[in-house]
Amino acid sequence: MVEIADFKKFEIFNVFSKNQLAELSKITEDKTFKKGDQIYKEDDRANRFYLVVDGQVSLNKIDPGEKIGISFEKRERGGLFGAACFMEPQKYTLNALCLKDSEVMSIDAEKLFKLFQTDPDMGYKFMKEVAKIYFDRYKVAKRQIHAMVKAPTIITAQPG
Repeated sequence: MVEIADFKKFEIFNVFSKNQLAELSKITEDKTFKKGDQIYKEDDRANRFYLVVDGQVSLNKIDPGEKIGISFEKRERGGLFGAACFMEPQKYTLNALCLKDSEVMSIDAEKLFKLFQTDPDMGYKFMKEVAKIYFDRYKVAKRQIHAMVKAPTIITAQPG
């Protein structure tokens, strides 16, 4: 269980009342991972939502048999990940790998949904905050794609 004061260190939780934070603390665990630990794998059941308290987590994809993977994003202090728990089929689409020793808040998604059913105002506030974060990420991705298209790079490979 995480203490209410721990939530207040992060902007996303500032919209909640003390009672709402008390309920959230009952379904949230503080977890620590070592550098190189995998928090979850692509296609695992998405049953938890995470917030980085300290450290760095890479969200990446490495296809079986491939020697090169793609690191899509990195999450550091205050970074959220694991939102696949909010969408069907509730499977993680990337791997979450610790690039440094890391501490994360881990929220039980099933219990979170039940909490939102008993307190729809809390559910609305939470999803609104998550949507803001993901929309900001979308805008960054759009700018990055635009920059790549604007200044194309030719990559050549030689046989063998």
